[in-house]
Amino acid sequence: MTHAKYELSANPDFTVFEFTSTGKNGPIQKAIKYTQTLNKDVYNLGFGDIISSNETTGEVEIDDIGISNNGDLQQILTTVAYSAYAFTERYPKALILFGSSDKAKIRLYRIMLSHNLAEISKTFILFGAVHNKQGQLINIPFDPNQDVEGYFVRRK
Repeated sequence: MTHAKYELSANPDFTVFEFTSTGKNGPIQKAIKYTQTLNKDVYNLGFGDIISSNETTGEVEIDDIGISNNGDLQQILTTVAYSAYAFTERYPKALILFGSSDKAKIRLYRIMLSHNLAEISKTFILFGAVHNKQGQLINIPFDPNQDVEGYFVRRK
């Protein structure tokens, strides 16, 4: 991606990335977490403001609901995308799931993904995430005009 991004620091297994957002509200510590789901190849991507961090255990708790409104959304989303590149270099078979219960955030993700689809498609395959009739979350081909519940991305 060609947009500016923040410098990331990663834990040893590349499942937690931290960075500092610098904007109109001052510096805000943020984290990106990749959490393995019950399916060993599927990881949930979560990101937000750091609530607490334990240097001994490496545990980081984040607020992924709040909006810090620091005026640097593009740079934050680019940083999150860059973490996916680093994460999938370490875990090339991983399928990353991300989304939100907030419909406005899902719409924002769809817009950002659509605008950057050519660049994203060089490295990743992008899918929409929807629940099937049995209630399971499944992937479908990405369609910039379709409402979905989230997104899956996998390295090519």
